[in-house]
Amino acid sequence: MIKPINHEALNGISMLDRVAMFCVLMGEEATVKIFQNLPLAMVEQISTAITQLSAIDQSTSLAILDEFYVFTKSNSFITSGGFEYAKDLLYKSLGKAEADSVLAKLTQLAESKASFSYLDNINPKQLGDFIKDESPQTMAVILSHMDPNQAAELLETLHPDTKVKVTMQMATIKDVSPEVVRTMSMVLERKLESLLSHITQVGGVKVVADMLNRMGPKSQAILSSINGLDSELSKNIKDNMFVFEDMLKLETNDLMKILSEIEIGDLAVALKGSPQEDIGKVESAMSQRARERFTEEFGMLNRVKPKDVEAAQRKMLGVAQKLIESGVIEREISE
Repeated sequence: MIKPINHEALNGISMLDRVAMFCVLMGEEATVKIFQNLPLAMVEQISTAITQLSAIDQSTSLAILDEFYVFTKSNSFITSGGFEYAKDLLYKSLGKAEADSVLAKLTQLAESKASFSYLDNINPKQLGDFIKDESPQTMAVILSHMDPNQAAELLETLHPDTKVKVTMQMATIKDVSPEVVRTMSMVLERKLESLLSHITQVGGVKVVADMLNRMGPKSQAILSSINGLDSELSKNIKDNMFVFEDMLKLETNDLMKILSEIEIGDLAVALKGSPQEDIGKVESAMSQRARERFTEEFGMLNRVKPKDVEAAQRKMLGVAQKLIESGVIEREISE
């Protein structure tokens, strides 16, 4: 006779610890696959929780596995047919009492996540300055309800000692009642009202670098003027820029990916007036057939207006930047 699963065995065990136990029960190979699909901050939290686990008895193990199975099915039901559809199916498969318990947990998780949704609109660095005087417990609750990537950025802004305390709190935090979460969220949101309504990121080195990138060679005059006033700022802007010369210094394989999306005619115009060394670098990234077409096109060009050269170069840079942003090529420039 199959022994009934005792879900009360999970009472007092936080969701983080349950996830850690689930990973241990699934084994190393499965856990590695799970970790590969999670943000680094979340992997660190779960790994820390795993290190703090003791033995898992049979009753707890069965309850953990059953809960994750039911949660997975429940979320699938909700996604495919909505809450009422999920409720009907769970009632039929689990019975009213068990189904109500599962749905209550799912609703609690959804409400808890929604409570701090307004934090998505705030720069993590600005938020870090705002909550730096809060207790580690409060910070841990706030970070636990943020997007993992944003939470990692916020954690990075904190004092080293505070980082450790907050991380430990997040790893050992127990379930917090929805009422407490809502209260904390409301208090924080009221405090942040001025920040939410008045602070907008409108500038910065990266914004300037992106703007100058689109200006082509004309940006050099602006950078030269900035350098005369503030050499450090000029260097920071240059470090964030990606200009035509930088693109020509990319590895041959990366250049090939860029050239595959550029018309030969645009390429010929972009390289008009360039040193032979740069032209040779580009030709080395072409197939024999493409190189022949480029030579023919390049030879047919007469005088080309500087603005046309700049436009063609900006077009190539636009392609390169999209490939960099999408991760197709890496911005590793060889000297």
